[in-house]
Amino acid sequence: MPETRRSTIVFALTGVILLALGIRTGVAAIAPLAPSMDLDLAMEGLPLGIIGTIPPIAYALAAWFAPWLAQKVGLETAAIAVGVLGALAHVWRGVSPTFLSLFAATAVLMVAAGVGNVILPGLVKLYAPHAIGSVTAAYGTAMAVSSSAPSFFGVWMADLAGWRVSLGAWAIISIVGAIPWLLVLPFAKRRGLAEAELAGGLAAGPPKVSLSKSPTAVAIMTIFAVSGAMAYTWFALLPQLLIDEAGMSVEQAALALGIFTITGLPMSLIIPPLAHRVGWSSILTGVAVACGMAGMVGLLIAPTFAPYLWVVLLAFGPLTFPLALTLIGLRTANHLSALVLSGYVNKIGYLFSAAGPLVVGFVLQVTDSWTVSVLFLMAVILMEVPAIWVLARERSVDDERAETDASAHLSN
Repeated sequence: MPETRRSTIVFALTGVILLALGIRTGVAAIAPLAPSMDLDLAMEGLPLGIIGTIPPIAYALAAWFAPWLAQKVGLETAAIAVGVLGALAHVWRGVSPTFLSLFAATAVLMVAAGVGNVILPGLVKLYAPHAIGSVTAAYGTAMAVSSSAPSFFGVWMADLAGWRVSLGAWAIISIVGAIPWLLVLPFAKRRGLAEAELAGGLAAGPPKVSLSKSPTAVAIMTIFAVSGAMAYTWFALLPQLLIDEAGMSVEQAALALGIFTITGLPMSLIIPPLAHRVGWSSILTGVAVACGMAGMVGLLIAPTFAPYLWVVLLAFGPLTFPLALTLIGLRTANHLSALVLSGYVNKIGYLFSAAGPLVVGFVLQVTDSWTVSVLFLMAVILMEVPAIWVLARERSVDDERAETDASAHLSN
């Protein structure tokens, strides 16, 4: 590999943060504006729910082809494409004349964001291999900030200039996020030959072995999937549960959801550096399981006793999301392996995440009781328990795949 200049690293790390800022702004931008949006369908109930299901499905879809795309055109070019396509989709949403047009624009925007989700761990592994924890913490925090920013500023912009400008304005962050990668491209081209040789070497070895044969890869995918399922389910249903079971008012339930959401911000800063320490990835997974279970037990047996405490405990359940993002870089040998693992984790993880709130909502509808739904979520979080022991082994995904490949050759 050619030597990377300090200026190139600075541009690349700036690009990582800006890319992370840009890929999540579209997720929560519509909901606060829905009552004032003038389209052919009223933006409430089912139409709003349909829009809300797009992100996890689009993320999973993008994860199928993002590793191939990034290896074909390069990580940096893929980052530029994410920024440009995201900017165009934001503008498209702002000028959409119908619900169908808004749906299509949102789907394009979320697919672009899904590609960004996949390539970010590879970019971190490539440009900050010795600072994966701190850089992952930085871009994870940027994602958390960008997810919440439209809720705070979207209505304000709509009051000033209308909802169309409010939706389209987020294109600025996306297009700015592409600029640092334009500056990094010359280095990326010089790296092309060396990377092609590395890719060729990988193609002849472990990549022939499915990632599902690597216990560490499966463990990372599992904690990612469970964290997503828990987070998406509580985002959608926690206020209603607290109103029904804890006797909260609408305002109190909204405050509880805010507490649940904001707890993720410090975790995105604290968890990645801790994951660097030997043994801590399994400890953190155990903490997530214990806290999530404790919060759900509290809601089941004493919902009115300390509801805000149960909410805080629930919020610690998805701490395995920033942990999984960090482990993608830590448990792989190079940025290409990190890219492939990221695609695998995102692909299965987001499909599972999308199913979480749907299953819980269906069970609630059929049983008319929160008990069975919460028991189902307890079973879901217990799926992380085997990962505690797998991650404690501190194994590399590449080493496990190589061993499986060697065993297969010996058996033949």
